[in-house]
Order: sequence, then structure tokens, then C-alpha cells
Amino acid sequence: MAKMEFDALDAALVVTGLASAFMLVGIAQFQLFDVTFSATQFTVSGIGLSTAWILGYGSIAGTILTNENTELQTLSEDIQGLQGYYLAAAVGTLALPIAFIVFPDSVGSFFQSSDLWGLLYVVAVTTGQFALGWML
Repeated sequence: MAKMEFDALDAALVVTGLASAFMLVGIAQFQLFDVTFSATQFTVSGIGLSTAWILGYGSIAGTILTNENTELQTLSEDIQGLQGYYLAAAVGTLALPIAFIVFPDSVGSFFQSSDLWGLLYVVAVTTGQFALGWML
């Protein structure tokens, strides 16, 4: 995909990320084949990873990696080249999901405490994913 274009793969990844974000904050629930997507499925170094989190962060990584003009060597420079809102959205999209699981008693519980804060998380991560897909 070229810069300033959005293809079908990016659209599918954004939908996956959007659904995962809703499940992560507890606004939505989904269960398939006896797997509850918001429940912790794996623990790595004491950090619980849910299926929703893995799919959500995977969709963000997929959005970045499937861009034809994005190279991992210059990814940091590409993100720093974004301006204003796009820079904040990109950094927030990459950092918020990690903070959510690394600090479950503060960041995670804050976004799960109210549907309003959960919706703020969903909007921040989703718009950032759009920005990453569009601008990089």
C-alpha cells in the first residue's frame, strides 16, 4: 500500500483492532469455541495477555508492516516525521495497549472503570491505527 492510501487489508485490520479494543475495555464481549476473548489466555513474565489484546496489537503491527513504503529501520523517523495530532495518535496507539497490560491496576482499571473512559480508549487507539495506516 502506498502512502495516503487505505486498502482492504488495512480496513480488515482496523475492524479487528476496533472489536478487540471494545472487548479489552469491557464494553463488548465475544466468545467463540469456548474462548472468551477478553479473558487472559497467556501469561508472559507475569503479564496477562488476552486474545483480544493479542488480536488488537497484532492488527496495529499488521497495519504498519503491510505498508509497502514502511521500513522497520526508518519506522521511528517516519513516526517522528508525523506532525501534531498524527504524532500523538501514533504514539498513543503504540503505547496505550502496552500500558494497559503492564499497569493493569492503574491504566487498565481506569479505562475499564467506565464505559466513557473505555470509549475514549477505543477512539484513541482506532484513530491512531487509521493515522498509522494512512500516514506511514
